[in-house]
Amino acid sequence: MPPADATAPTRGLTTEEVAARYRVGPDKVRAWIKSGALRAINTADVACGKPRFVVTPEALTAFEAARSVEAPPPQPKRRRRVANEVDFFPD
Repeated sequence: MPPADATAPTRGLTTEEVAARYRVGPDKVRAWIKSGALRAINTADVACGKPRFVVTPEALTAFEAARSVEAPPPQPKRRRRVANEVDFFPD
């Protein structure tokens, strides 16, 4: 296998491939693209035709970085109720 050249362009992913990677539907990926959360390139022949999006690896890493969580939030400590019994009817 030849070594990877740093100047060689990397292959982009289609919406179906991104959907399979994140286990969502292709419509969800297109919604991310439309909202601007995921950057993609429209490779369709005609501007007024059906769009064919290609997501670059750089856009995918930026998308993952924006949605990543480093650690789960800490669970709040439960406060124990102190038994302050007041005897309203003394003997």
